[in-house]
Amino acid sequence: MKDWCYGFTAKLIGFCVSYLPRSVALTLGGWLGVLGFWFASQERRLACEHISQSLDITDERRVKTIAKKCFENLGKTVVEFMQFPRINPKQIQRSVSFEGIQHVENALAQGKGAIILTGHFGNWELLAASISITVAPLSPIVRELRSPRLNALVSRYREKAGYTTIDRDTGVRQALRCLKRNELLGIVADVDTTVNGVFVDFFGRPAYTPYSPVAFALKTGAAILPSFIVRQSDGTHRAIIEPPLALKRCDEKEKELVFNTQNFTKIIESYIRKYPEQWIWMHKRWKTRP
Repeated sequence: MKDWCYGFTAKLIGFCVSYLPRSVALTLGGWLGVLGFWFASQERRLACEHISQSLDITDERRVKTIAKKCFENLGKTVVEFMQFPRINPKQIQRSVSFEGIQHVENALAQGKGAIILTGHFGNWELLAASISITVAPLSPIVRELRSPRLNALVSRYREKAGYTTIDRDTGVRQALRCLKRNELLGIVADVDTTVNGVFVDFFGRPAYTPYSPVAFALKTGAAILPSFIVRQSDGTHRAIIEPPLALKRCDEKEKELVFNTQNFTKIIESYIRKYPEQWIWMHKRWKTRP
């Protein structure tokens, strides 16, 4: 019954939001984010704590401003995702401009596929949709939601936006086949999860980080392309695809994984430092200890 309620509520809200003009939807999403900032006290406290420690900011007002904008961005991201069923490819292309498409083209010309590496930054779901529509088919690796009905609904939204996903826990072979077909594999590798990982430096503290992008790249020869989508003040987005990550080979596998995972983590950190209001500071990033 609980699962049915989750699915029905999400579907009803999504149906209503999908009919709103984009500007109205973004305003609504921002308001919902602000409400979340004020009412989710535990997440607000965690976000402020992480921002203060990671960015070395002592001004409490500035910390709260960044945290509030972070919640606003998340609210807008959710609302934009809810509009996926009624948004067409041309609308997505109009709202997202690209830099670095040539890096994808060069990588695919090698015939080994490419890994689009990103974080929970900006609107990462829109990044997947816009790359699939504008550049090349992309299959992101995701974790299934606990609610089957809600998970099915989210999957339909993604399919309507032009991309399908691979289950994190059961889709290793599917991910490898994706690269073998010379397609794009999407990986979000900036959170503390239960998957295999290594400890690397992230904002001056050891953070448990998935090494799957490196493992897939070393096994298949696919290029790792760090990619980020930045929300603009006018409601549009700018997607940036970085040059391929230079992978280092080591005698020991552990050192190889740590070194290269540290490399891509530093790139993710650099974008968060530049646009701190567009990352999920309320996530328990340093939960797992060495």
